[in-house]
Amino acid sequence: MKNEVRTKLRPVVHWEDYRLDPRYFILIFLSLFAILGQVYLGFFQRWEAVFISVACTTLTELFLSRWKKGSWSFPLSGIITGIGVSLLLSSNVLWIYAVTAVISIALKYALRFKGAHIFNPNNVAMVIVLVLLPQFAVSTPKQWTNGIEVMLMIMLLGILVCYMANRLDSVLTFLGSFTLFALLRHLWFGAPLFAALGPLMGAGLQLFAFFMMTDPKSTPTTRRARILFAFLVALMDAVFRIQRVPNPQFYALFTISLLFIIPYRYWIARQADRNGEPASAPTK
Repeated sequence: MKNEVRTKLRPVVHWEDYRLDPRYFILIFLSLFAILGQVYLGFFQRWEAVFISVACTTLTELFLSRWKKGSWSFPLSGIITGIGVSLLLSSNVLWIYAVTAVISIALKYALRFKGAHIFNPNNVAMVIVLVLLPQFAVSTPKQWTNGIEVMLMIMLLGILVCYMANRLDSVLTFLGSFTLFALLRHLWFGAPLFAALGPLMGAGLQLFAFFMMTDPKSTPTTRRARILFAFLVALMDAVFRIQRVPNPQFYALFTISLLFIIPYRYWIARQADRNGEPASAPTK
């Protein structure tokens, strides 16, 4: 049974479109990711970084939501974004986590089109701090330990989250395309095979694939468009990897979102109007 009950043509999805809000599954996924990273996998970040990130995104979400809607609401998306910041960012100073957290939520409210944000909040914030504050902010690959059972558990939970958000097509397309381009980089550009395929086994790329590539709010609403979108992100990622650009997945998603999302939403909104379908729904 599909969790997404409203599938009519529209430029953005709303949480009301689902039987069960997929954000709760995303929260479980990221929380487990963070706990395993701290307790078992040896992630670089300290617990203080997690608490600061979540506190800053939650407070920013609370006040901006209150300012926009005129009423208080539970900052579920803010909590999710905060955990994402703490997992994606690595730094020896704690204030950079606070800055990244505030940027991620602020730009979610500032950069919008057709009723939803254009960029994944974590992604756009990471791109900004990596470009403007490289002396303080990095994103480590965070390779898994040799525990295959932990990796499988995270992957299975990630697949469940993608299914509940109706975005399994996105993650499968991205991972499949990434594998294809990794093999092409090995054959045509001389990249060592295990180095080219290695990121697939890393927590960093898996977090990116299951968390960023499947964000219902900042990805296309139709299956064909999502498949094309994910393929283009993998292609751009491969281009950046060939050019030896650090953190290529972040820049790839940012670039494709910038070029793809606004024209897509504009086109879908016009198509929906022609079909006499409402292009929007109440937002939370």
